[in-house]
Amino acid sequence: MTDEKKTPAFFPSLPAGRASIRRRLLRGSLAIVFLAIAIMGAFVFISTGRTHATLIARLDVTTRSEAENLLAITADRQAETLSNFFNNLQANILSLQKYDQNLLLNRQTFGSGAYWDAAASLARNDKGSWDNPNTESGSVFIPAAAELTESMVAELNAIRHMDLLAPSILQANPDIIAVYFGGSSGYTLYYPNIDLAAIVPPDFNVTSRPWYTVAGPEANPSRGAVWSDPYLDAALNGIIITNSAPVYDSADRLAGVVAQDIQLTKISQLVGNIHVGESGYAFLIDRQGRLIAMPEAGYTDLKITPDLLPLGGKLTATNLGATVATLQTVLSEMTAGDSGLTEINLNGVNRFVIYRPVRGVEFSLAIIVPVDEMLAKALEARRQLERENLNALGVSIFVVLGIFGLTLLVTRNFSNNLIAPLLALTRTAEEMAKGNLEARASVAEQDEIGTLATTLNSMAAELKASIDSLEMRVAERTKEVEQRGQELQTANAHLQRRAAQFEAMAQVAQSIASIRDLKELLPRIASVISEKYGFYHVGVFLLDENNEYAVLTAANSEGGQRMLARQHRLKVGEQGIVGSVTASGQPRIALDVGADAVFFNNPDLPDTHSEMALPLFSGGKVIGALDVQSTEAGAFTEEDIQTLSLLAEQVSLAIENARLFEASNRTLNELQTLMRQSTREAWKRLPHSQKLLGYRYNAMGSSPLTEPIQLTALSEKKKTEAAETASIVVPIELRGEVIGRLVVQSPSASQWGTDEKDLIQAVAERVALSAENARLFEETTRRAERERLVSEITGKIRSHNDPQAMIETALQELRQALGATRVEILPKASDGKDK
Repeated sequence: MTDEKKTPAFFPSLPAGRASIRRRLLRGSLAIVFLAIAIMGAFVFISTGRTHATLIARLDVTTRSEAENLLAITADRQAETLSNFFNNLQANILSLQKYDQNLLLNRQTFGSGAYWDAAASLARNDKGSWDNPNTESGSVFIPAAAELTESMVAELNAIRHMDLLAPSILQANPDIIAVYFGGSSGYTLYYPNIDLAAIVPPDFNVTSRPWYTVAGPEANPSRGAVWSDPYLDAALNGIIITNSAPVYDSADRLAGVVAQDIQLTKISQLVGNIHVGESGYAFLIDRQGRLIAMPEAGYTDLKITPDLLPLGGKLTATNLGATVATLQTVLSEMTAGDSGLTEINLNGVNRFVIYRPVRGVEFSLAIIVPVDEMLAKALEARRQLERENLNALGVSIFVVLGIFGLTLLVTRNFSNNLIAPLLALTRTAEEMAKGNLEARASVAEQDEIGTLATTLNSMAAELKASIDSLEMRVAERTKEVEQRGQELQTANAHLQRRAAQFEAMAQVAQSIASIRDLKELLPRIASVISEKYGFYHVGVFLLDENNEYAVLTAANSEGGQRMLARQHRLKVGEQGIVGSVTASGQPRIALDVGADAVFFNNPDLPDTHSEMALPLFSGGKVIGALDVQSTEAGAFTEEDIQTLSLLAEQVSLAIENARLFEASNRTLNELQTLMRQSTREAWKRLPHSQKLLGYRYNAMGSSPLTEPIQLTALSEKKKTEAAETASIVVPIELRGEVIGRLVVQSPSASQWGTDEKDLIQAVAERVALSAENARLFEETTRRAERERLVSEITGKIRSHNDPQAMIETALQELRQALGATRVEILPKASDGKDK
């Protein structure tokens, strides 16, 4: 039995050693062949790799240079195309600027009304603003507050000659959606005629529009054509940009601004037609980082939507999300008006980004195209070289495998002849490994293998003796380990019990800190002690008011609940262990209740075999006892007594705190009752003492009420006038007493909302505080005035030594202070009893 279990551990290498020599011969031969082939192969591979890397590097540099040159040429050409587009548009506005300035300089000629008469064509519409017929080529708008003066008529007559030029500009330039002139006096001439007066509000101020202010003398001292920031068109054309130029009169005053609108969607079409490679695209921003044009491919690539970043929106970290860190440097240089070419990683794809400023406007054009598309030729050449290298490597592998196979066959035959004598030794060793230590190897020759066989036989004999001795020692050690295990289990149980006791103390402390009600706290403490200590009954007794009986206040067991139901109590000093403890103030333990003469045999707790009672103190006096009972005899240890004594102290402190808390609450409630009574009586006296019924507040101001308001009548009135008014009545409360009502009426018939009701309630609370402060201030003032009058009268009385003069002074001062017509002092009538 022992041989089969122990012997295999001493021969772990024998199965592997059966073919170890054979493997060594094979490995040695193969290693020599492999080393020769590896050295030659490494030399060829390194040389080929260097040549391959050099060709790839030169190809990458050449292809990248060509791609960057192509991108630069494309970006310059597209930026120039956009610049020409904006310059052509700007040429129109400059020609209109010169044309309008000439019209105003020759106002006497062009303003006569021969071509168009403003006085005859303009009339006020239903909004009050000035409007012209929709059949005319241009739409005229004048704000409702403006009057049609002779000067304005002459200026309008002159500027209306734009009919000869503006329609042809619109027809020749489909990218322009509107041409208009805004006068400094507030009028607007708009092409085409869209009935502008019906679209804009009657107080529309053209001089406050962005395109007007940016062309003014303060923002445009050079008086050239300027481009506005993207904005929402008042004529309902969506997001646009405006090219505007100032027009000055003969006195060198700003007469107005001529402008033309271009929709961002039309500029987006121009930018969207820019294609580089298969998936390259372009986008356009201004110097503030606002988006002017972005094709659908750009939105998809940047993982945003037109709703999140519409045209005119600013490119920020919020709307770009994860791509902002990659594009931040590029966007910063674009807004600064710089040019550049860089490579970034966007959504896991390396891309070229080239950007150029657009001359003539403060815009910047960026083109984004994947690097792979621009370097497609280099990638294809690299793949071709890699394929050729793979082909050469495959041929080399087949040659090496053939050499290895031939070497393996030759070495295998040689090794089989060499290791045949060792197989016999291996079979003997296997028998020994199976537990047969009686097996012995035969010694045929006295060579190295013979010596090995002799050594194996000697080792088997010694091994058998060692195993027998080892089994005896293992049995002895096993017995020692079992004894130590029992000791560890006992110690572990003791530690677990101590942990439960400390946990109980912590839970009791937590309950004391969070629970103030004794009716809830004491049952909780009893349950925790019973659960953690394993005692089947825990009770808390408190002394009655006369300290005659200890009354059971809380218990956890079923018997304890029955005792609570019948109001169980024990006579102090006479009944049971609890009565003894509450009388002496000393703990008492009965490890065997049958042998303790003081023990009270309770029919509700028939399983009690040991009991411990600990006194509860408050202010140095006994206020009760903590009673613990167990179903086991001698259940209480010294550690239980110590921890339960600490728990008794905590329970005593909790009872004292709860009683103090209850007394404080009772005192606080009495004070609050007195305060409410005082407030109620003071506000009952106030209407009678000051003859004040309340105040009414309306649009005319505030006024005192002359007669009381009947709330029931107000409710009936509200029902009859519900279609026209809505009212709400909120009580004005102070310290829980209603001192008045706040009645709010609204001419609107709509229902009061939650926010409005909350606001009215908040106002009612502020009114209560303010009214109480005013009443207290007035009452304090009256008392101070009364004390002052008493002090003055007393001082004047004391200024006389003659009793008659003192009486006269008192009467005079009282009559003056009280406003009385008569004040008398009547002597007390004698009843004949005083002597």
